[in-house]
Amino acid sequence: MKKAKPDPEADSRLAAVLESISDVYYAMDRDWRMVLFNRAAEEFFGMTQGDILGRDFWELFPEGRGTEFGRLLEAAMGERKPGRLTAPSALRAGRTVEVRVSPLGQDGVGVAINDITERADAERAMRRSQHRLDLAVEAHGIGIFDWHVPSGKIVWNREEEALFGLPPGSFGGDLADWRKQVLPEDLEPMEARMSAAMAAREPTLSFEFRIHRPDGAVRWVEGAARFVYLPDGTPYRMVGTNMDVTDRKMAEQRQRLLINELNHRVKNTLAIVQGIAWQSFRHSGAPRSAVESFEGRLAALAAAHDVLTRQSWEAAPIASIVAGAFAPHHAGDGRLTAEGPALDLEPKAAVALSLAMHELATNAVKYGALSTDAGRVEVRWTAVGPKLELTWREIGGPPVSAPLHRGFGARLLEQGLSEELGGRVRLEFLPQGVTCVVEATLDR
Repeated sequence: MKKAKPDPEADSRLAAVLESISDVYYAMDRDWRMVLFNRAAEEFFGMTQGDILGRDFWELFPEGRGTEFGRLLEAAMGERKPGRLTAPSALRAGRTVEVRVSPLGQDGVGVAINDITERADAERAMRRSQHRLDLAVEAHGIGIFDWHVPSGKIVWNREEEALFGLPPGSFGGDLADWRKQVLPEDLEPMEARMSAAMAAREPTLSFEFRIHRPDGAVRWVEGAARFVYLPDGTPYRMVGTNMDVTDRKMAEQRQRLLINELNHRVKNTLAIVQGIAWQSFRHSGAPRSAVESFEGRLAALAAAHDVLTRQSWEAAPIASIVAGAFAPHHAGDGRLTAEGPALDLEPKAAVALSLAMHELATNAVKYGALSTDAGRVEVRWTAVGPKLELTWREIGGPPVSAPLHRGFGARLLEQGLSEELGGRVRLEFLPQGVTCVVEATLDR
């Protein structure tokens, strides 16, 4: 076999290329003599070409024998097998290098060294992050799914399989396999929500549904997902998480039962109080107006309890409280108007405001703006940060003068309401109509 003649021009071009690259590169002939050593290698090893070229590699770096790197060199030279190694740099502390060893035809071995410290650090950080995520997912039993929408194929992690009561690796991997375990009464609305979300190109979706596990148990699942769309808007993937929230759902159900029972007993108690009061007033000679006032206040208290019950006694919308006070007097003729942002009041404040609104509405019907056909009432509220300001203003009623004595209703507004709200109440009997301004700090 004839040996190829040397090509000085080609060798010159190769040397120029090797000098221009940023990777460290050097080469040895079959006798381990150094024949190439580029500028990056000079900088990396701290040696010049004059110090290196023509010398035996193992004389220059005897510590390399018997190491993993040395074995890669021997395999490349003797067996013509390429190899790769990633390891901390022996010459530069704290740096990581990737070493590639390649046979050069039948003429020797070339070695390329690339500093990959930043990439290696990023990969280690990613592995640590993935490990933390895996621990969190496992600890909380979070199921992860990835639905390929065009094919209907789904990938589940093992926590998702466990959530659905399946042994590891037993999920069929198809949308039909998921459908089989969702309760029929939940499946149709769930699929309708997914279809609507994708049709509207919504980025995310939150959901709840029930599943029927192979062991016969019915469990509640709560989840959230993100959609991935192709450039033309076609749904491509739906990736998300699921959690078993059955215990929470059962606790919420028990709480609702207890709250409903409490509300029932409170209403019964109020009815008993109303009956006792009626029997007491009947033989006391008290005027009918006093009886009606007392019954009205009980009704306002019961209405506030109804609003709170619908909200599980967590909070009551201020708009519902005002509407409840208006309800007995609202004829739908525009004489009663209320406007303000959506705000929730804690139970204590809601009950206090309900009684206050009742007192104002009752007074307006008897003596104020609602006692005439031309009068009207405006209720407006605003909130800046935690500060609430609500204004009751009567307009177009008969002329108003301040009472000589503060009655129960006025004391309830000025003293009771301000104390319950932890704020200030200003009740003004202006000639053009009663105005009540409530200032309070919301408990958020």
